[in-house]
This record gives sequence, structure tokens and C-alpha cells, in this order.
Amino acid sequence: MQIGVFTAGDLEPLEIVDLAVAAEHAGFDVFAVGEHHNPPYNSSSPATLLAHIAARTTHLWLSTATTLITTNDPRRIAAEYATLDLLAPGRTDLVLGRGTTARVFGWFGKEIEYGLPLTIENYATLRALWPTRPYLWHACSHSPEIADLAAEHDDGLFVFADRTDHVARYRDQAENPRLGVLATSLDDGLALDPDRLLVKAGSPADVEKLLSDVCSALPDRRSSRDSTVHGT
Repeated sequence: MQIGVFTAGDLEPLEIVDLAVAAEHAGFDVFAVGEHHNPPYNSSSPATLLAHIAARTTHLWLSTATTLITTNDPRRIAAEYATLDLLAPGRTDLVLGRGTTARVFGWFGKEIEYGLPLTIENYATLRALWPTRPYLWHACSHSPEIADLAAEHDDGLFVFADRTDHVARYRDQAENPRLGVLATSLDDGLALDPDRLLVKAGSPADVEKLLSDVCSALPDRRSSRDSTVHGT
């Protein structure tokens, strides 16, 4: 199981970078930042943020939570994240999501009512354009169709710890199921037995607290600052 930190993006950009650096220093596996375009968020360009973080870190896995597959052109997603993958080879993947804010859909000339078909169409385009892409996950809050899409293409499924309606459906269908969980506490996430667990953090102090919690809950994992949390 990978354990890491995520932020929705409700920090200043440099604070997001500092959070990621703190996560690597503490030995966590993954750092992820969400894509949001409305206040109070400052993460409208996660690829740019992650590229800067890549230059400040050496082994931290860099991901999104999430990349909007509906309002972004899939060609632009491929261009930006293929570049990120070249800058940080073997350290990137994407979590694709629909988005839930009608106003943001409108800003990009889309309608939220078409969110699900846009997701399926743009995902197909992304796959066709980028055959060498890194691993993809699908954020799934409500729609069973997203769980089916992830299972059909052997991708991962990402859920919130309190929204797990379609996890069993996905695990039943997928040949190689991988579950990711976004949680506000370590215990809530661990209860779902995920392959990747990301816990929300808002400051380096939160990262320190999470490290302490991990060492208490999972004593087999390393706790040294000079090692990584993800091995024994």
C-alpha cells in the first residue's frame, strides 16, 4: 500500500510546494493536488505545480486529485502530463474526474448535464492519443458507469472514504483492481484496505502528525526521516 498526502488546493501555490517537500522529507510515497478553478482554491494548473514540485523532490510519486477530464481538452491533458512524465520519469500518474461545479463547466464552454458522456468520450481520446501514458485512475463519487469504465480498461478507482458505493462493483469486475482512497484521517482510509491512501493535509505540521499516526498504526513501516515510509 502506498501512503501519501493530498491537498484540494486551498493553499497558496508556494504553500502547496512546501507541503509536497514536507511529504517527501517525512518519507511518504505520494503527493497529489486537485484541480479547481473557483475560490478558495489556487490549483487551477496542477501540471505546473507538479512540475515545480518535481524539481524540488527526488523520489516522491506525483499525482492529481483530480484532473478534470470533462472541461479540459484531452489533447492538452496529454501534452501537459506527457511533459511532466518526461521531467519526472516513473514518478507520475493521473486521477481523472468529472467535476461537480456547473459554473466551472460554463467557464470552459461545457454543460454539466453532459458530464458523464464527456468523461467517456474524452477518456477514449486521451487513451488513443497517448499510448505510452502512465497509470490512470478514475475518481468515482456517484456514477456506477465510472466504476465500470475503470474496470473495463484495467485502470484504478479513486473514492472518498465516505463515498464507497461502487467499490465492490469495481472490484468484482476489474481484472487487476487497484483502489485509491482520499481520506481526512488515516483510520478512515485504512478501513477500506486501499492500494493507495491519500490523507488530507494543510501544512507541514499536518504531515508530521500523519507520520506519527502511520508509525503508530503500521509499526512495520519505517519511521526514519532518512528512509521512506513505504518499505521495511
